[in-house]
Amino acid sequence: MKSLLFLFIAFGVIKLSATNYQTYFTEMSSKSQYHIGMRYKYGDREHRDLRLSFKYLHKSALKGYTLAQYELALMFHYGEGVKQNSALAKMWFKRAAKRGDRRSQLILERFYR
Repeated sequence: MKSLLFLFIAFGVIKLSATNYQTYFTEMSSKSQYHIGMRYKYGDREHRDLRLSFKYLHKSALKGYTLAQYELALMFHYGEGVKQNSALAKMWFKRAAKRGDRRSQLILERFYR
């Protein structure tokens, strides 16, 4: 339920003052940040923004959320919304793989031996 509230706030369905807006997003869970990042990454034309997607996925990944680490690694691997950077992609794939993400493990085996 909390994640849904954050999505409504993020996309302007619920209006907040600047102070309340900052408070909601600094206290946001890593899972909520991940979902907002994915919404910006794969949203429709109106809401698609790879820069904002990176911002939220990065915050979530830093908090240790495995799915965000994987998605962030993909962004660096393919250069989506950021400059392509194999070293950073490898680092994020390794972090996700250490937390048990099988997709990251397979990509590391295939591309980053």
